[in-house]
Amino acid sequence: MGRPDLLAIDLDGTLLSADGTVSRANIEAMQRAASEDLPCVIATGRTASECGEILDAISYDGPLIAASGALLLDVRVGQTLDRHVIPYSDVAIIARSVLRRNAVPMLLKDRAQTGGVDYVVVGRQPMHPVSDWWFEATSATFTRVDCIEEDPFPDDTVRIGAAGTPEECEPMVVDVQHSLGSAVHARHWEAVTSSSKAGSVVHLLEVFHPDSDKWTMLKKLCKMRGVDCGRTAAVGDGVNDIVLIDRCGLGVAVENADHRVLAVSDATTGSHHHDGVADLIHDLLDGRLLLGGTRL
Repeated sequence: MGRPDLLAIDLDGTLLSADGTVSRANIEAMQRAASEDLPCVIATGRTASECGEILDAISYDGPLIAASGALLLDVRVGQTLDRHVIPYSDVAIIARSVLRRNAVPMLLKDRAQTGGVDYVVVGRQPMHPVSDWWFEATSATFTRVDCIEEDPFPDDTVRIGAAGTPEECEPMVVDVQHSLGSAVHARHWEAVTSSSKAGSVVHLLEVFHPDSDKWTMLKKLCKMRGVDCGRTAAVGDGVNDIVLIDRCGLGVAVENADHRVLAVSDATTGSHHHDGVADLIHDLLDGRLLLGGTRL
């Protein structure tokens, strides 16, 4: 089986430490991977603008699987290579449903098509405090509109989100599933970074085109690069990593991963608190871990 030909790496809860930074050990391991011809691809739930400082810290200018697989980006030139757009008619239904639940819909856009706008925020009520913090902490940009009919970029929505407690997010998912069924993919899960900042559990509602996931976009990238998908590896921790970890040639969960990720992984590595990505890279390069999960 041998060494994988490409390694996809998640950010939050995986490459990033609890404080949202990249450790020296992880940076040096990624530098070693580059020097020994093991390409690493970042696959994250974030957008490019939301992880700019992180990408700078690891000197990364390769392709970016962003927004949990809704976007494939060339960060070097700011170009969108592929995307999964939610039809405006569905966006309108979802946004109105979220507003009825007294939450604030945040429509993630393809900024390459919007002149640099990342989000359209719908409604007049105040945003969740964690959303306010997120926009302050990152370079993500947004514009506000009073109602969905005022969305200036109706054809460029790749994700619809909202923040709240688990009890607030669950009925929003039920509403979306009742209204649109399999036409979209809806879920809610804990925003680990946001929860740590808020001091309480914060969940994010996320609604995508049904074809949006990290694995699907990794397959498209592999086709572009002429890489066999069966010779890929991936490491992650969250629910947006499950399909990726399950279907690549070597799926690795960090020790702090969600139990559903651990259940489908071929192997585990150390937690994001203890440079688990660095340990994984060294195991791959030194031949201690092979495709399929075989440890030597």
